[in-house]
Amino acid sequence: MDEMQDYGTAERRLFMRARETNTPINGSLELLPLCNMNCDMCYVRLSKQEMEQQGRMRTGAEWLALGREMADAGTMFMLLTGGEPLLHPDFREIYLGLKKKGFILTINSNGTLIDEAWADFFAKNKPRRINITLYGADEEAYENLCHYKGGFEKTVRAVRLLRQRNVDVRLGCTITPDNTTDISRLMSIAEELDAPMRMDPYVMPAVRERGKPFEEQHRMMPERAAAASVESLRGVMGETLFAEYRKLMLERVDAFIGREERPSENTCHAGRCSFTINWQGQMRPCVVSSEPSADVFEVGFQEGWKQISSAFQAVRFCSKCSNCRLRPVCRTCAEACLLETGDYMGVPEYLCRYAAETERLLRLSLEEEAHE
Repeated sequence: MDEMQDYGTAERRLFMRARETNTPINGSLELLPLCNMNCDMCYVRLSKQEMEQQGRMRTGAEWLALGREMADAGTMFMLLTGGEPLLHPDFREIYLGLKKKGFILTINSNGTLIDEAWADFFAKNKPRRINITLYGADEEAYENLCHYKGGFEKTVRAVRLLRQRNVDVRLGCTITPDNTTDISRLMSIAEELDAPMRMDPYVMPAVRERGKPFEEQHRMMPERAAAASVESLRGVMGETLFAEYRKLMLERVDAFIGREERPSENTCHAGRCSFTINWQGQMRPCVVSSEPSADVFEVGFQEGWKQISSAFQAVRFCSKCSNCRLRPVCRTCAEACLLETGDYMGVPEYLCRYAAETERLLRLSLEEEAHE
């Protein structure tokens, strides 16, 4: 996952400097695993009974005490997520306390709980942005994928309420077999709501605290996922920008020079300047990872960061990937290799097929354009 696409030039420079100094500038807090939805592909959500069997929610005071440690360590950017973070009984206390400490806050939400009161709260205490997931273009998609009736109407209403109050909103959508036919309609809805849209058809097979893999039927075959990716990119970018993107990607593929096969280093910011902490206090390099892990409520933030950072930076993955000409259009990383194959050195066939189809579709669209 490319977290940098959410940030501007100045922020990217901050990230690169933090990476060089191994400073944990960017983090996310999963405040709780509870959610009013039960999406088929979710690897975080637990029922109340499942949560209580594994532990308890941390209080607002505990999160704010941890916030002081994070501030001292150099953290600036913070994502509040879940589950559905607005369900946390101390959310307002946590949010306002972190904001007072100077953190630049973003929120992930499904949007269904945001009414006039919540919209007024965020208008008065504006976050950097609220990311709202739009799971489909109608109520049927919400019932089939999220098992939640009335979700579409509530989500759209939430976006309107926030935009009317000039709160920055970005829409996101995970493309699955249940909503893959909705891509063009979702684009139109996003335009009508005056909110940018980002779609992602690659569902990592993460396990996390659920202790079981998501149901495989809720991610598409790699060729269909690649097609959905190209279609959504074209819709989001527009023809002119998409043409530039296509040109750049194909040039990188054609210019790729093979090298001696050797294990690849992680190129993302996970474990170098970015981290996530789950509802139990387990710090990990990124949101899909289960290991390495350190309990920050037990060992403290600084020690937790030291442990997971040193462990993850030592990880190398799939030596064949480093010599593959499709690397410029491939989404593989250490965690993807591990999750797809069970081994950092495993060859992720799903992503190999995904990358090959992506290249084919980009070249096909270029040929079609040339013949128009």
